[in-house]
Amino acid sequence: MRRRSRGSLSQAVGGLVLLLFGALLFAHNLDLVNLRHYGRYWPAVPLAVGLFKLVGGGGRGDRAFGVVLTLFGGSQLAKALGYWSPGPADMVALLLIGAGGWFIVRGLFGRPDAPPPPDSSDVISTLAIMAGFERTSNAQNFRGGDLAVVMGGCEIDLRQATMRAPATIDVFVMWGGIELRVPEDWTVDLQGTPLLAGFVDNTRPPSVATEKRLVIRGLALMGGVEIKN
Repeated sequence: MRRRSRGSLSQAVGGLVLLLFGALLFAHNLDLVNLRHYGRYWPAVPLAVGLFKLVGGGGRGDRAFGVVLTLFGGSQLAKALGYWSPGPADMVALLLIGAGGWFIVRGLFGRPDAPPPPDSSDVISTLAIMAGFERTSNAQNFRGGDLAVVMGGCEIDLRQATMRAPATIDVFVMWGGIELRVPEDWTVDLQGTPLLAGFVDNTRPPSVATEKRLVIRGLALMGGVEIKN
């Protein structure tokens, strides 16, 4: 019986983004949808991202950023719909309310937790939307993973990890960047496709032949992927 390959979050996110953009553009070309008419609803994007960060179970920094995005997107969407027209004084008031709430939360529940210890899982998977993501791995049998970044950044440190067989990381970057740090005894095989973007391998090749090979494949749109050791 043939074994089914592991799914890839980065490929799914990249495919969904391309599908939505393509479908909207195709509908606009057929005069089914007037994108100019719906352009005024752009605040729905930061509003949706903010709500995603609030319910996504991320760290306190992500939730605080989610509150800011939700307030900003919600106020601008209300303005676009004609319910409320926030002025500079209103935005300052909302900023003060948000800052006051943040200090109250910190005062009641303490400061943010210390950075998490190195991750020992064999597979790494992350999705960063308008945010940053950092992780250090000390996996003893690293098998790969998937990274998806949209308008954000991602830093993965694998210098403490080891592998027993070649591993593959699938990436998708749109208006953002990914930085990977790998051990000096790993060989990097870049198979990515850049579109107005770049895949850069700044690693030093191992001095002796090795079977530890990391394959980087995926798509970068107006972003970058850099690997170094």
